[in-house]
This record gives sequence, C-alpha cells and structure tokens, in this order.
Amino acid sequence: MRVIGLTLTLLLLFGITYVAFAATEPAFPGAELAVLIGFVLLIANVAGSLAASSGLPRLTGYLIVGILAGPSILGLMSLGAVEELALIDRFALALIALMAGGELKLDQLRPQARNILYATLAVTSIVWVGIALLVVLMSPMVPFLAELPFSGVIAVGLLLGIWCANSSPDLTVAVIEETHASGPLADVILGVTIVKDVVVIVFFTLTMALVAPLLNPGEHFDSHALIHLGREVGGALVVGALMGWVFSIYLGDDKDRHRPPVATFLFAYVVVVVSARLQVELLLTGVAAGFVIENLSPAGDRMIRGIQSVAVVIFAFFFVVAGARLDLGAVRQFWFAALLIFAGRAALTVWGTRVGLSHAGAPKAIVQKTWRGLLSQGGVTLGLVLLIQENFPTVGAGVVALGMAVIIGNIMSGPILLKRTLVGIDPAQASQPEPQVVAAEAG
Repeated sequence: MRVIGLTLTLLLLFGITYVAFAATEPAFPGAELAVLIGFVLLIANVAGSLAASSGLPRLTGYLIVGILAGPSILGLMSLGAVEELALIDRFALALIALMAGGELKLDQLRPQARNILYATLAVTSIVWVGIALLVVLMSPMVPFLAELPFSGVIAVGLLLGIWCANSSPDLTVAVIEETHASGPLADVILGVTIVKDVVVIVFFTLTMALVAPLLNPGEHFDSHALIHLGREVGGALVVGALMGWVFSIYLGDDKDRHRPPVATFLFAYVVVVVSARLQVELLLTGVAAGFVIENLSPAGDRMIRGIQSVAVVIFAFFFVVAGARLDLGAVRQFWFAALLIFAGRAALTVWGTRVGLSHAGAPKAIVQKTWRGLLSQGGVTLGLVLLIQENFPTVGAGVVALGMAVIIGNIMSGPILLKRTLVGIDPAQASQPEPQVVAAEAG
C-alpha cells in the first residue's frame, strides 16, 4: 500500500507541475526556476522514498525523476533551466566531495592501501586496453567510426578506453551514506573509486594531447597540455589541502566547542568559487579538503555529520539534475554499440579487480565483490566525454552520443548493484584473509 500511495503521489505531483507550466506564464522573472527548485526537492523526496520501498537506492528514484522531467521526455526541465541550476549543482557536488574526502580516514585506509593500489592499477590498465581493442573491432558497425582512417579509430579507442576506466565517486558516496556501510569492503570500494578517478583524469588529459594529431589534421602535440594537467589536477589537490587545513584550524581542537553547520556550507561555496577562479578540478579539490579536515581536526567528524544531516536534499538535487542531462536519443542511435561497450566494460572491470586484488592478497569477499562497486558512472564521466567533443569536433558529436548511451546503463545499474552488495556483506567476513582462495584466483 505504501508503494501504491507513493506512486500516486508521484504521478499527481508530475501532473500538477506539468499543468502549471503549460497553462500559465511565469508571474515574474525567475519564477520558473523557483518552481523547478521546489519541484525537484519535493518530487525527488517522494521518488526516493518509492525507490527505497522497492529495495532500490534512493538516488535511482532521483535519477528517474530527472530523466522523466528532462528535455528527453516531458521537458519540464529544459536545457536552459538545467544550465541555470549549474551553480546549485556545483555547490551540491562540493558538499558530496567533502563527504567523500571525509570518508577517507587514514587509520581505516592504511591497512587497505595495498589492495587499493593494486586494484586501481589493474582495473585502469585492463579496461583501458580492452575497451580500446573493442572499439577498433566494432568500428565498422558505428557510422562515425567507419568514416575515420585507422589511425583515427585507434585514437578514439584510446580515448574511450581510458574514459571507461572511470567510476563515479558521487554515486558511490551516495550509496554508502544511504546504507551506512562500513568495514574493509566499503573502504576498498571508496578508496579505489577516488584514487582511480585521479588516475583516469591524469591519463585522459595526456591521451587527448597525444592523439590530437590523429584527430585534428595539422595539429601537433602541445606541451602546454602538461602544464594544464598539472594545474588542474595537482593544483586541485594542493588548493584543496590548503583550504582544508585552514578550515580545520577554524573548527578547532576543542570537541566541546561547536561551530554552526552553516560554516560548512559557506566553506563548500568558497571551494566552488576558488576552484572556478583557479580553474582546478572541483571534485578533487573538495575531496582533498575533506580528507585533510577529517584527518587533521578532531572536529572533522562533526563537519561530516553536519553534511549528512542534509544529505537527502543534496543528493536529491544533484542527481535529479544529473538525470535531466541524460539524452535518451543517444540510446536509440547507438544502442547496440553501447551495449557492447557496457558489457565489455563490466567484464573487464570484474577481471581487472580480481587480478589486482588477488595479487594484493586481499580476503576472499573483497576479491569477489569489490568490482560491484566500480561500475557506476556519473557527473565526472559525463564531463570527460564532453571534453572530447570540445577538443575534437569532427568526432565529438558521435562520441558524446555513444558515451551518453553507455553512461545511462552504468548510472542506472551501478548503484543498484552496489547497494545490494553493501547490504548483503558481513564486515567480519570481509576482513578475514583467504590465502588459498587468493592463490587460486592468481593462478
């Protein structure tokens, strides 16, 4: 009865909003945007409850609301409206990044450092090479690839290969927060996801610089790409760490002295502004700041709990907007090629995770289940594929459409698989080494 009631409420809210937009003109400038913000927060809460009642992650409900309300279906959230919501969206991403960094506790991660390192290297390299080969093999079936010379196909394959190695820290953090998961498995999944995100951004930027002569005739390797990479990635980590250190001083060492939660939100806004002004990666800046705050200040846990207290609102807004950005037309255009990449990426992720963790000597449960937390793709992945369109306009539209179709599959299936894995794992079992199983996996 609860599911039926929530479904009817959801339909009613969609209907009221649709009629309101269709029947009346905005009463004042910005009225449409104000209604959309209220719509997102209200209807996403209902959709999240409906998803949770059905055994799905709440964020799945948020994403579905965004897809339904976005330009691809009902059009309640136009592309212009989504762009106008960009600042709030980036603010939500900064808070999510702070939470992600706050979850990286040194005392918990230190025992898992070997597992995280081996899994990151194995998954990144195996997915990169495997997807690149898959793209080359299936290129005759994809119109925009079939028109390219072989060197161009290799270039696109290398770009899509490293792009597919990326996982989504934002989706991973959202599911871990919802399930209140803890223990070695959750630590390894989150650690690999965040470290791999840094590794992929570095190699993705380098790959774009290296393949530029193959996709843009007459263009040569630009050494300035290395400077840009150092500023975007290295600068993000340095700036985030410095900002986190300053904020940890503000939080103080006295655990009885409480700082107002609004201070954390103001700090998140400062992170957004500073990262934009310095042109550094926002997600990495927030993660670095959260990591330093958590591990330097005794009040770090209070900061994280303050964000968690409004996490439902943050996640609702962020993932509804993310869903609205997805283009369902890409699925119709490249569904078969996207299905091949989706399946190939999943298989290669399973293989790479097990190879890496087996060689690291991880416990059986971690070897067998970590891959289930590495399939999600989200905002960072979408941002990377849009960079391909920006830098290589001749193939950009096709790559974005194909990538969008792949993202839709991963963004919907990944969180569901992760939630079922985290809910079903026994933390005690995950910490018990299984040398004989590890040896068998490595063999």
